[in-house]
Amino acid sequence: MSGSRYQGVDATRGLAMVLMTTTHAQRVLHPDRSPEFAQWLMRIEPIIPTLFFLVAGWGLARSRYRAGNTPGWSWHAHHLQRSLGLWLLSALMFFVYAGPQWPEILTSTGVLQCLAISILVGSLLGNAWLAALGATALFATYVWLHSKGILIDGINQGSFPIFPFLPIFLAAQAIERPMRVRSWFQPAIATAGAILVLVLSANVGFRNLWGPWGVSNTYQEYLRTQHFGQNGLSLARDLWRGVPSQTYLVGFWSTLPRLVPAMVALSGLAALFLCAVADRFPDRLRPLALLGRHALPYYVGHLIVLGGLGFLLPHSLCSLSWSWLLATVALAGSGVGIFAWRERFRR
Repeated sequence: MSGSRYQGVDATRGLAMVLMTTTHAQRVLHPDRSPEFAQWLMRIEPIIPTLFFLVAGWGLARSRYRAGNTPGWSWHAHHLQRSLGLWLLSALMFFVYAGPQWPEILTSTGVLQCLAISILVGSLLGNAWLAALGATALFATYVWLHSKGILIDGINQGSFPIFPFLPIFLAAQAIERPMRVRSWFQPAIATAGAILVLVLSANVGFRNLWGPWGVSNTYQEYLRTQHFGQNGLSLARDLWRGVPSQTYLVGFWSTLPRLVPAMVALSGLAALFLCAVADRFPDRLRPLALLGRHALPYYVGHLIVLGGLGFLLPHSLCSLSWSWLLATVALAGSGVGIFAWRERFRR
C-alpha cells in the first residue's frame, strides 16, 4: 500500500478522535438544550469506538506482516508492553475520575483497557485464521450472553471490557491479509457494507440507533463517601479517614448485538472513503491524519482539558447550546496545531 493509504488510516483514527471529543464535550458541559446536529452526533456514538478498533486491529496485522511470517520475541514483547502501558494508564484515569472502586478499577476502565486487552489477545493469536476464529467465537458468546439477559458493555466503564470491541478488533486483524493480496476483496467488502446499510435504512430503529433496537441501559454501583469531592483523590482521602461509605448507581449505554454489523459496516465505509480520498488528494486529510498519528496524547489531553472546563467554567457558559461545539473546535484545532509544530520541530 502507498504512503497516502497510511494517511487515510491515520485520518480514520483522527476522525474517531474528533467525534469522540464532541460527545465527551456534550456530556461534560451539559448544555440546557442541544441542537439537532448535536443529538445526531450522540446517536452515532456507538460507531465512534468502532472506527478506532477497526484501524487498531488492521494495524496490528500490518505490524505482524512487516515483522515477517514468524515474528520473534521482540515483536510480542513490544505489544505486551503496549498492552500493559494502556492498562495502567486506563486504571490511573479511572482512579482520578471515580476513585479506588474495586474491582472496577481493573475491569471497567473504558476504551483504553478495551484496546489493551485487544492488543494482547490479537498478538497472542497471531495469524489471520486464528484471529477470524477468535472473532467468530467471541461474537457468538456475546450474542448468547445477551439472549440470556446478561448485559456486558465493552466501553464506558462496563462490567467487563471485552464485548463487542474485541471481536471487531480481531475481525479487522483477520481481513488485513486478504485485503492486501486479493484485489477483489476490498471492493467486495465495501459493496456488502453499503448493501447492508441501505437495507437497514428502511428500519426506523436503525435510523435512530438508540432505544430497543440497538442500545440499552446498564448500571453499576459505585462507592461514595460523605465528603466525596470532584475527583478520585477526594474519595480516596475520605476512605482513608474512615468516613462511612454509601453507594450510587452509574448508568451507561450497552450496545446490543444486532447493532454491531451496522456499526462495522458504517465504520468500514467511512475508513475506505477516507483512504480513497488520501490516495487521490493526500494533503487534504493532513489535519485529521495528525490527530490520528498522535491519538493517545490527544485522547488523554482532551479529557484533561474538558475536565478542567467543566470544573472551572460557570454554568451560564457550560449550558449554552453551542458550548460543546466551540470546545470541540478549540480542542481539535489546538491538537492539530501542536502536533504539526511538533513534527516540524523534530525534522
